[in-house]
Amino acid sequence: MSGTEENNFQEKSFSKKLISWHKLHGRHNLPWQANTNPYEIWISEIMLQQTQVSTVLQYYEKFIKKYPTIKDLSSSRLENVLELWSGLGYYRRAEYIFKTSQIIKEKHNYIFPETYEELIQLPGVGKSTAGAILSLAYNKKFPILDGNVKRVIKRYFAIRGDQNNEKNLWEISEYLLPKKNNNIYTQSIMDLGSKICMKNNPLCEKCPIKLKCKSFELGLTNVIPEKIEKIKRKNKKLFFFLIQHPNDKNLILMKKNDNKGLWANLWSLPLFEKEKNYKEFLKNNQIESKKIIYLNFAHDLTHLKLDIIIYKVDAKMSNKFNNYNWKNIYDIIGVSKPIIKVIKKLKEDINNEKSNVLKIKKRA
Repeated sequence: MSGTEENNFQEKSFSKKLISWHKLHGRHNLPWQANTNPYEIWISEIMLQQTQVSTVLQYYEKFIKKYPTIKDLSSSRLENVLELWSGLGYYRRAEYIFKTSQIIKEKHNYIFPETYEELIQLPGVGKSTAGAILSLAYNKKFPILDGNVKRVIKRYFAIRGDQNNEKNLWEISEYLLPKKNNNIYTQSIMDLGSKICMKNNPLCEKCPIKLKCKSFELGLTNVIPEKIEKIKRKNKKLFFFLIQHPNDKNLILMKKNDNKGLWANLWSLPLFEKEKNYKEFLKNNQIESKKIIYLNFAHDLTHLKLDIIIYKVDAKMSNKFNNYNWKNIYDIIGVSKPIIKVIKKLKEDINNEKSNVLKIKKRA
């Protein structure tokens, strides 16, 4: 294992220094830190997967307010969970959370599991998430290896080349664990990676372990971790239709997506990938082909670079849209980020229109 010799004398100083540093400089006011409730820590850990703390905070607080316990969550519906998740992205996580609540209800009588073997079987819970729950909620001696921890370890031991692999990193992460205060240590190493040992321009002068950090010593903090070649996103064009109800502009035509594919189980405007498809939609629903571009913007996903075009078309009272529903834009709806953007603009336009009407009436 790379770093074994160093660990023999650094293990105690590494964890001790991080724990001491955390008392003064770590994060202590995150809402899931108020107690060691495994349910709340689990929700936070799932939300934090590939998402920054600053983004998660507002979603987490709303989520816990509506579902304060695993029992409350298991009594809900997937659609309601997706509504709260709307805009957070990586929606499969919301499905995993809902499925897990059903498993804990049926197999564990609403009691959150506290063994690694049970946790790792839950949907969306990988090795690192299980370790975080066991450490933060139960103060058990388990390693984690999220992005922040990987970065700290790689820089501290100047790991690159053949040694830069998951197996080696897991072994080091486990070996660095202290004999006690694992909950504080786990939070401290995550905080160090987030606040000090950042991806770009790390604040080495403020780092409590810089004197033993190999990358700092060798001047390699800007080249370690080694840059991984990004997967090239595929380009894709999507066409959406914004159709307001003829008698109520707050109502828009929407359809719930299937449980597979892009934005699964979320509500969407009529969506088409090819022009011939939306032309067929217009023809079948007897809508005039006249349309205007309401919005046009790019939206990046992990594997796709989307060019999104929102067309606005008018509907008549005689139009009957099979498999579609009229949804109120002021209701809570589980939708993707692009649709959130459309609804936000539509609300602004409606409010501006109302304001202009009032101004005209006052002048009259």
